[in-house]
Amino acid sequence: MIKQAESLMTPRPGSGSAALRRLIFWLDWTAAAAFGLPFLLYWLTAAPTIYNLDSAEFTTAVASNGLIRATGYPLYLLLGKLWSWLPLGADMGYRMNLFSAFNGALTILLADRILRRLDVGGWARMGALGLLASAPFFWALSLIAEVYTLHTALMAGVILALLHWADAPTPGRFALPVLLMALSLGNHAATALLVPGAVWFVLTRHPRQLLRPRVLLAGLGAMALGTAVFLILPLRYAAQPAFNYAGLYDASGVFHPTNLQSWDGFWALITGQTFAGQMFGYHLHELPPQLIAYLKQLWFAFFAIGVGPGLLGMAVLWRKDWRLNGMLAFMFLANAIFYINYRVIDKDTMFLPTYLIFALWLGVGYQTLIRWAAPSAKPGNGRFRPESVVQWAMIGAVVLAVGANWQRVDLSDDWSTREQSQAILDQAEPNALIFGWWDTVPAIQYLQLVEGQRPDVTVINRFLISPEDMNQLILTAINHRPVYINNPSIALLRETTVTAVGPLYRLEPKNRQVLTHR
Repeated sequence: MIKQAESLMTPRPGSGSAALRRLIFWLDWTAAAAFGLPFLLYWLTAAPTIYNLDSAEFTTAVASNGLIRATGYPLYLLLGKLWSWLPLGADMGYRMNLFSAFNGALTILLADRILRRLDVGGWARMGALGLLASAPFFWALSLIAEVYTLHTALMAGVILALLHWADAPTPGRFALPVLLMALSLGNHAATALLVPGAVWFVLTRHPRQLLRPRVLLAGLGAMALGTAVFLILPLRYAAQPAFNYAGLYDASGVFHPTNLQSWDGFWALITGQTFAGQMFGYHLHELPPQLIAYLKQLWFAFFAIGVGPGLLGMAVLWRKDWRLNGMLAFMFLANAIFYINYRVIDKDTMFLPTYLIFALWLGVGYQTLIRWAAPSAKPGNGRFRPESVVQWAMIGAVVLAVGANWQRVDLSDDWSTREQSQAILDQAEPNALIFGWWDTVPAIQYLQLVEGQRPDVTVINRFLISPEDMNQLILTAINHRPVYINNPSIALLRETTVTAVGPLYRLEPKNRQVLTHR
């Protein structure tokens, strides 16, 4: 027995190459390509450092253990922190940009799994998901620190988990999609828009399952576990973080954080009450242009060629599995209707869930076209196969989309946010007070809080202070410290003298200017 054990432990000639061959055989190369190719694309074009607007806010909050405005995004803060510990370069901004790239590629991988369950072949999957991966907004939001690709990855996970539950409904399988959806709420409140579709699927597939106490208990337990991620917010509030966008400044420049250890403050943050006025913010006569703008966006997202097959796939899936397609349709319409009616300037970035659903329909449509073409092949035609023409046309469309959109979205040499922020800090006088919007302030705070630059400078995001309080604070402060602002209001122009200093303006009292001339 000992000799037999020793013989098993002794390396045999060629055993290493045999193990490698077994590993190569075991690997799912189509799955590896579904994740690896998009990730490579995003890695090559990702922003090399901190990016502006919301991206800078998310990066700074993750790096400094800070708090973000509504809806708090606790899951992103948690997962982003874990990701930031990976050795992916010294620049925190770059690391967080790669987090979005990872989530974008993960979305494609999970969508590939969904399409496999729908009996969509490799060519059709590559064609459909290639267009999704290279769609301008999906690609662009995979290059910067943002919450949207994590949202689509979790959404794909929910759909896949529901399909898994439908095969063999058990309490454990029911708990998984509930858990994922509850966690997803901690990343983006728009997860609530998935609920009608998920409920439809459960009620039409196995309605009696919800009458079983074990199933209900499993679902409630999963929901409680998933929503526990929101406890991160009061814990961070208790630590009084230096970076906090959940609160307001008063006219004396004192920041009053929202009390996240009170129910009212906590609920106001996670439900996004700050943005309630933008929800369904259009009048009826304003909606047609918004709808047309979205349809154009979908047209360009799928490079025009994918629109027809996507509609075909939707029709085919209705006949094949009306329960599943009903869920997808509910999810698509809920997101499309909500964001078409959402009055914000950057809502074009928020339609990615509809892209994901349409890509699934597109995969089914492509597979239908391939099957239609296949029977037309006749014996004696040599190597000509009509379905091959369809397949290569699908891949060709992806190649064309990548080539057409590369220059539009490529951020691999975009250092503008860091350069602008560095210039502002370099030009600011000691003890300066700076006011700005999202295109300036979060990135400056990143340099201060993450890289330790210019702690003497006070920076206030104008979103966190009322115009009246800001004007009063400025008119008081300019008598004893330098004050800069990105674009002064008419009221300030009446009371101050404005001098351009780099991307900002230096404010001084008018009476001081008069004394200087004398």
